[in-house]
Amino acid sequence: MLLAPALGLACALASAQTPDKLISGPGATLTENKCKICHELQHIRRQPLSRGEWADNLRNMKERGTPMDEAEMAVILEYLATYYNREQPAPAPAPDTLAGGGADPVAKLLNAHACSGCHSLDKRVVGPSFREVGQRYAGDTGAAARLAAKIRNGGQGAWGSVPMPPAPAISDAELATLIGWVLSQN
Repeated sequence: MLLAPALGLACALASAQTPDKLISGPGATLTENKCKICHELQHIRRQPLSRGEWADNLRNMKERGTPMDEAEMAVILEYLATYYNREQPAPAPAPDTLAGGGADPVAKLLNAHACSGCHSLDKRVVGPSFREVGQRYAGDTGAAARLAAKIRNGGQGAWGSVPMPPAPAISDAELATLIGWVLSQN
């Protein structure tokens, strides 16, 4: 008799996921942003782990260069141990309290499209800071078009050997907003 409710919850959780998203919950956006730097989200969904195993994985990621501080690791661990834990069933999806980025529409876009996983305003993370990009392209009338192509198609070599993954799903309006903001950061 308990199988039917458990099966219903499992089906609801499965339908709440899309290939490029994790189960919605506090910390989902931060987890997506950090994990998508190196691998697809299917890597997380493929095999639920215990809290200790997730903690070990996060330490390994940080040692291999994933840019995250202790506070971010704690949020990600709590999220993974709650929604992708083999020792207990996941709760129903919940709002991601970290996804909004405040009222700032640019912060929301940076979080929604995982830009802040590799870039920050004024220091290099995995890729250049937004300020470095703005300074490099200051006064360049063709910069917006080149940046749009690089964001949509990805790229490598302009800022080092680490490739930038493509973001083909970003809308034209969102792309224009982000590029305008980046170019203003000089």
